[in-house]
Amino acid sequence: MDEHILQFVRALRAAGVRVSPPEAAEALVAAGTIDLDDRPTFRAALRGTLVKRDLDLDVFEQLFELYFSPYGSRGIPRTAVDPVDELPPLPPEALEALGNELRALLDRLSEMSDLELALMVREAGREAIAGLESLLQRGMAGRAILDALGAGSGADAALDRFQAALKAAGMDEETARAWRARMRQQLDRLRTAVRGTVDSEFERLDAQRRRDRLRSDLTRAPLGAVTPRESAEMARLVERLGRKLDSLPELRRRPRRRGALDMQRTWRANLQSGGVPFRLRWKKPPQHKPQVAALCDISNSMQSTVRFMLHFLYRLQDRFSRVRTFVFVSGTEEVTAEFSEADAGTAIDRALQPRNIAWYSSTNYGRSLESFATEYPDAVTPRTILLVLGDGRGNYTPPRADVLATLRGRARRVVWFNPESRLSWGLGDSAMPAYVPHCTQVAEVRNVAQLEAAIDAMVAPPGRSHP
Repeated sequence: MDEHILQFVRALRAAGVRVSPPEAAEALVAAGTIDLDDRPTFRAALRGTLVKRDLDLDVFEQLFELYFSPYGSRGIPRTAVDPVDELPPLPPEALEALGNELRALLDRLSEMSDLELALMVREAGREAIAGLESLLQRGMAGRAILDALGAGSGADAALDRFQAALKAAGMDEETARAWRARMRQQLDRLRTAVRGTVDSEFERLDAQRRRDRLRSDLTRAPLGAVTPRESAEMARLVERLGRKLDSLPELRRRPRRRGALDMQRTWRANLQSGGVPFRLRWKKPPQHKPQVAALCDISNSMQSTVRFMLHFLYRLQDRFSRVRTFVFVSGTEEVTAEFSEADAGTAIDRALQPRNIAWYSSTNYGRSLESFATEYPDAVTPRTILLVLGDGRGNYTPPRADVLATLRGRARRVVWFNPESRLSWGLGDSAMPAYVPHCTQVAEVRNVAQLEAAIDAMVAPPGRSHP
């Protein structure tokens, strides 16, 4: 059962649900303290230990049904037979007619709960299920599982021999038929479980293939073309891209240089030697996570992509020591408080209509950069990654690239994501050629695939080329 729960955890992670190793361990402990036949309690235990966000509840419920569906004989009517204690004992020669393998299987089935049966079938059919790709393969996979369990095509003939052996041993026709019906009931229960397992596994694999196709389509779709139905999947894509940023050179663990001698810890460590400092203890210098200051253009020309970009920034908050978010049109305003206090949807709506700047006015990049540098001088430090999200179109106003150059001198790095094609940079009122020399990295980002490529370039180790 533990292995099956771990498979379920791996499926959740593959679907974008964040489950840490301690949470997986807690799920195993919780499952071990309850009755597995108590399905609602079992579901609640896994949900309480594995799911932290409302966003992931639908994925959890879908995968739980696929992995822990209580297959049994509920899909077929049970044959009405007398209770076991009212039937006479079976003669040894009749049991021998079943064969050792089928007899052992029927004994196990009579003692199994529905969930135990489902787990046994899934374990026996691991190889057969793994190759499911077509509806036409389901029957073949079911037969392979039954053969592996010892209930293949010869099982019904064995039941006929079993009934004949009962009558040969002197049992009357009605009692022999009742015993055969009881054995057949267990076989039917097994076959129903096999069909349910194969059908469910095919649905799971097919659903995964559909999600992969959707994810592939979404990565190529324009950032502003995502429908409400696809927003949850897009959120999981953003989470995946956010996790990639954990590999930033600034976030990688580096060997710590030894700090100053820690006298207090050294003294405690040498109490047994009378205070003679045989074992020295050193202070560990702190590891500082970088900060992010994001400048996001919310003008009309950016409306098709700005909501996604703000959503991406919202998801970055737990990966850096501090994320400060600023929006601009012809002036700059900080919206960090909205991002830290409200949910994603509310924070983005507020950021798109800030109180203190005319968000409906014409874009002026030069004035916005100057406003940012003047009004928020503490936003950019040597620990700051300055991220600019905009098309660089300032309606022929002075671009003030000198301000960006000053910010570049103060920041750890300057990264600019532009939703326009590189072919249009410098055409019309685009001032991108003036800004590019002052950026550490500039990338065309019109869809998720390009955003992922830009992040891959950000996290690549120094000196390694990246396409």
